[in-house]
Amino acid sequence: MLVPVGTAALALAVALAGYVMVKFFGIVFLGLPREPLTNAHDATLMERVGLLWLSAWCIVLGILPVMVVSALDPLVRMLTTGSLEDSMRKSSWLFLTATSPEKASYGPLLFLLGIVLTVLVTFLLVRRFYHGRVRRADPWDCGFPGLTARLQDSAEGFGQPIKQIFEPFFRIERSHPTPFDARPMYFSRIEDRIWYGLYVPVIKVTEWLSSLVGMLQQGRIHVYLIYSFATLLVLLLLIQ
Repeated sequence: MLVPVGTAALALAVALAGYVMVKFFGIVFLGLPREPLTNAHDATLMERVGLLWLSAWCIVLGILPVMVVSALDPLVRMLTTGSLEDSMRKSSWLFLTATSPEKASYGPLLFLLGIVLTVLVTFLLVRRFYHGRVRRADPWDCGFPGLTARLQDSAEGFGQPIKQIFEPFFRIERSHPTPFDARPMYFSRIEDRIWYGLYVPVIKVTEWLSSLVGMLQQGRIHVYLIYSFATLLVLLLLIQ
């Protein structure tokens, strides 16, 4: 029964990753700067290389997961005292098998081939029926002709859906301006509920215990002499 749960968790992670990519693509490439840019420039060659090798490792991990998982098996054995040897024995270079090939298996090369064929067929159909015609027109301005870059979605606007979906898991404090504000200001602060429910009580108890211990450390000689005298009396009573 863990296979469907794991599949659902994987689908959720993929969906969130796709949303994040759409968010960053929209912010970086599909918008105009909201303020004048002075020092902006394209990425340098070394900056592109830094992203290129990360992308290459993602492709290798996706196409050759069996080799990667096999290489990580010794580390998994050290950390969890378990092993992926049985799963890897049932897997091959073409299929990554979790339990058995009939129940759950993943073919990365076949998946990649399906993506390539889908993109290729879509491209050919668009070229065949659309003929590459491009029509340029003014954007829909909702009756307001004075569109500027200030009116486009910001990074906060792209992140609003995630805040709404996961709002029960966080402490969110927001302040929205009204449509009639001459100088609208938006405020948002997100805090973790687990921090206040689990860690903050531990911090308070630790501070309270520290304050009690601090009462024993007053820095006065007569207090320390009283401690020593009381300790000697207790030891004498215990010895007798």
